[in-house]
Amino acid sequence: MKIKMENISGTRALIRLILSRDRIILPVLFLFLILLFVSIAASFVNLYAEAALREALVLQISSNPGIVLILGPIQDSSVGGLVAWRSAVFGPILVALVNIFLMIRHTRSEERKGRLEILNSTAVGRQATLTSALITICGANILLGLLIFLSFIGLGLPWEGSLALALSMVAFGCLFAAITAVMVQLTESSSEARYLSVAILIAFFILRSIGWDEGGANWFFWISPLGWVQNIRAFAGEEWWIFGLFAVLTIGLLALAYYLSSVRDLGAGILPQRSGPERASLTLASTMGLTWRLQRGMLLFWIAGFALMGVFIGFSAQTVSNIFTDNPQFLNIISQIGKGTEPLDTYINFMLVLFGQVFAIYGILSAMKLRSQEVKRYSEFLLTNTVSRTKWALTNLSFALIGPAIIMAIFISCYSISYGLISGNMGQNLPQLLSAALVYLPAIWVMVGISVALFGILPRLTSLSWVALGLLLIINLLADFLDIDQWILNISPFTHVPNLLLGDTVGWPLGIVLVVALVLILVGMVGFQRRDIA
Repeated sequence: MKIKMENISGTRALIRLILSRDRIILPVLFLFLILLFVSIAASFVNLYAEAALREALVLQISSNPGIVLILGPIQDSSVGGLVAWRSAVFGPILVALVNIFLMIRHTRSEERKGRLEILNSTAVGRQATLTSALITICGANILLGLLIFLSFIGLGLPWEGSLALALSMVAFGCLFAAITAVMVQLTESSSEARYLSVAILIAFFILRSIGWDEGGANWFFWISPLGWVQNIRAFAGEEWWIFGLFAVLTIGLLALAYYLSSVRDLGAGILPQRSGPERASLTLASTMGLTWRLQRGMLLFWIAGFALMGVFIGFSAQTVSNIFTDNPQFLNIISQIGKGTEPLDTYINFMLVLFGQVFAIYGILSAMKLRSQEVKRYSEFLLTNTVSRTKWALTNLSFALIGPAIIMAIFISCYSISYGLISGNMGQNLPQLLSAALVYLPAIWVMVGISVALFGILPRLTSLSWVALGLLLIINLLADFLDIDQWILNISPFTHVPNLLLGDTVGWPLGIVLVVALVLILVGMVGFQRRDIA
């Protein structure tokens, strides 16, 4: 499709506007991704320098169908091959999620808030918003790939494999920017575009998993671009021609996005909106029922995702424990960190440290529903009737506080059941595991409290909650590689969470974290009572 120049006039100014708006969140997101890739590469470089250890790892992984199903087989036993294997699934998924978030933020969200209508009434072309978002986001992907490539070279990995792996992340990120560009043309709301884009990502993952059969690829594999990333074979005899598949599909999707953008009405989507029922459900007669209707989709999505994650970790736990035991360096680290506990307990503790911070994402998303409802002016209709501000805020806040506990409990239960099926130790350690997981709630509630405080006092800056979480994640990542002062580590509430599986006990630091969370929430509630509604 040919794009007229007048339709993209003002693109340069909009790019500057995007960079100005995202001058904090964009660097934080991509810095987190870079640190993730670097941490994966550094761990394999340091812990698997000996060929015998790498061969043993390959045998361990190959003997566990569950790990092969999720992560795919190891295609080369070199250090680079291990880095590519560990990075080639969850790396692209995280890159895709960042691209989905940024693309919707600068296209459909702008349209829903009415800003795009104001821009289009000036000397800005009809498709300048779409073009500026694509250029900015794809440019950020290219910069991410360049930094990954340079980091891998600095760690001593071969340049050909480093380039192939970095380019695969760029290609997959740009592909999902194009996929999301199509979704925002098809749908009328940001949430629908987000769910459709994430659903496509999940479908790619499922097809890739089905397509692997003892290292061979069948036709399911070639349907999934996530499978293409692995079959590029970074560090294992690169298949450069697969980048051509990415280019063809991305260009085709971009052409479709521009065509749909040119034929649809501003503020509408190509797909018709589903008509609602003639009568409202009885549950909508209460504030809690309405909040459940608004929150249930996200909550059920997280429950389903982490239920599957718990099953996978349970089935693969014994193999991972054997990997730790067979690697003397790993075993030495575990004996120091784990204080003499079993390798399996140390592994599960690592998972809880990671997911404890991931569950905070749900808490922030749930708390920020208050802001999104206010921006959409739904809150105004409620609060001008018999619903008080306190009642409306508390009903939404209950999901942000209780939701992470429900997700963690289901995740741990699914892990315990799946591990019990292969070990015969069904449910015996479930209470201990639940305690070790739920002890992260005060730290998660601090992140919720930050969102609520910003919503109550500085509502336009509520999105800074993501910046706060990103900075804490970066601090925790850097703590493994740099000698960071303890006072900096103490900034993170997750630093004060005891590792119950490693023998720690609950003490006063966790109590202080809980008090901080309660104070932040109280400040936000008081601020919401006193300020004007947008």
